[in-house]
Amino acid sequence: MDTGTLVLLILTIIYIPIWVWVWRNPEKAAKVHLVKYGPLVMIKTQLGIKSMDKIAKYRRFWLFFGFVSRLLSAILFFLMMYMLVMALIALPQRIGSGGIGIEYALAIPGFNPMLPLTYGIVALFLAMVVHEMGHGIQSRVNGCKVDSTGLLYGVVPWGAFCEPNEEQLSKLPRRPQLDIYAAGISINTFVAVISVALMLVICSGISVANFGQEQNSGDIPGIYSIDDQSPGFDSGIPTSALITGIKLYGEDTFHTVTAITSSKTVAIQSDIDISPTSFYVLEYALEDSSHLESKPIQMGALIKSVSNNSPAKEADLNVLTYLYSITITHDGESVEHFIHNSYDFFELMSTTSGGDKAVVKTVTVTDVGQEVKIDTHEEVTLTTSGSQGYLGISVTNAGFTMTTPDQMMLRATDPFYGASDPISYIQGFFSYLSGPINGLDPIPNAITWWYDAPAGDVTWIIVKLLYWIFWLDILLAISNALPAYPFDGGFLFEGGINWLLEKLGIKDDERRKKMSGNISSSVSTVTLMMFALVILTFII
Repeated sequence: MDTGTLVLLILTIIYIPIWVWVWRNPEKAAKVHLVKYGPLVMIKTQLGIKSMDKIAKYRRFWLFFGFVSRLLSAILFFLMMYMLVMALIALPQRIGSGGIGIEYALAIPGFNPMLPLTYGIVALFLAMVVHEMGHGIQSRVNGCKVDSTGLLYGVVPWGAFCEPNEEQLSKLPRRPQLDIYAAGISINTFVAVISVALMLVICSGISVANFGQEQNSGDIPGIYSIDDQSPGFDSGIPTSALITGIKLYGEDTFHTVTAITSSKTVAIQSDIDISPTSFYVLEYALEDSSHLESKPIQMGALIKSVSNNSPAKEADLNVLTYLYSITITHDGESVEHFIHNSYDFFELMSTTSGGDKAVVKTVTVTDVGQEVKIDTHEEVTLTTSGSQGYLGISVTNAGFTMTTPDQMMLRATDPFYGASDPISYIQGFFSYLSGPINGLDPIPNAITWWYDAPAGDVTWIIVKLLYWIFWLDILLAISNALPAYPFDGGFLFEGGINWLLEKLGIKDDERRKKMSGNISSSVSTVTLMMFALVILTFII
């Protein structure tokens, strides 16, 4: 049993009798500020209310901040809906491909594999507190009393809360109500921006370590991850190793390798031809400065996954086979392109278009000394992905996902890495937010030895804490912009519809309120169903 699971089990054993006592003794529990809230316990306090009053004195600033909050919430609303629609469009390709696991659905540090226990608890607590402080400050600015603040607790903290007086809140005009609902979203966003800015400043002082190589140390290909049951997994090379040389199996001399990079992949190249029909031995360096040799391995673009309902599925391409060549027929002209690595594959696909014909040849994974077999698959028609052709496979380099110290740092510190147009900026940002799924926070512990940090481990602790503060705050901001109850975005959407109906000439307040409520409830139900479908598809 890992540490996170053990801690979670202990916390559960402690929590259950507390919840039972609160449930059976509501009056006694209320005296110590505990209230049952479904399966959770609401810890009610007056903490922070006086601070809210003091901060709210700067009324002119907070009224302007309210306008900014509404504008920012609208932008995040469109970003969230874009992401949701794109995820729905991609669902047919994901069905049957397996999910990341149910444990990813709960934002519980230590239980969710993405959220580290210590960093996760600190960052999550801060994100919840500043979110609710935002609601409270705007409530006081607009003359609405805050009855209580506190924490929703259930084994671990589930959320902070701020309770504006419901009677006073309901009597406020539309604009102050929207300012109050939007405040939490904007506060989280600004905290996220400040955190990531500080992280970037610190990372600018981190340099690539000198590995004693003749070439630029930042361009040495490194192993970021290795797929199970792949030739890379069987080679004996561990994750985080740096590849320093390559030779044909049976030769004596290693040849220098360099990294060939794009925004989609990193591969190794050398002055010798690399083909999946041959076997190679790789030289690699470890943290202790030792240089070791791998077992003989086929190198090339190894198919990692095949999407359902894709040309690759129709061509009967299989995982754990190497791409040998792809013949593309465009406007009646056929050209065979030999694939030496993942870079060759992505570069080739970037030159294709939907409707092009493709014939793929693959090489089976073979034991050293045995004859390599080349299979030719039936011709298929490429579909479209963006502005290029789509085959429907993902590839790695013999099972290795590679990067370089320079590119890893660039990806870790640039939320818009590889972006060139407005849509790619949005896609790049959401890709950056998916970093924890791929083990980024922003630099995995296993490869921090690739770098020289000014204060050693202290620097990495600060960088990682700032990253998690950024990540959880921006995630809380975006998710709360969802136009669905009980998210803040649901109430903001209702207020926006109310405003639109007024502009359309519906002046009766009661009629307008009823119409906006009905519309918002319908949109909320549909949005939650869409959101749940996407989440379930990804985790199951």
